[in-house]
Amino acid sequence: MSFGGKSLTKADEARRTAIHAGNCRACEQRGIDLTGQGLVQWHHLKGRKRHDLTIGLCYWHHQAGLFWGHSHEEMRDHYGPSLAEGSKPFHDEFGSDDELLAAQNRLLEGAKAA
Repeated sequence: MSFGGKSLTKADEARRTAIHAGNCRACEQRGIDLTGQGLVQWHHLKGRKRHDLTIGLCYWHHQAGLFWGHSHEEMRDHYGPSLAEGSKPFHDEFGSDDELLAAQNRLLEGAKAA
């Protein structure tokens, strides 16, 4: 399989699978658990060539996609700012790329240890 023009290694595919199965990094900070609902996407932080620099973001936080019949305003009120609407408000609330990546990596490492 390839993504962004680069073939995925077994480690990349394992990371992608684990991220899709987990929770959104932003939702988690708001106490929302979307684990297992098929809404978490694989977001590349620094371009599509580095698959190890990825975090899980739900459809809303990644692409401002609405779900469960909510309006755009309701989504923003409940879930917070979407990265698709601007990185500054998103990062002001949820942290820098480095902080989000560190949180994702800790979670994945914890899952491996369990």
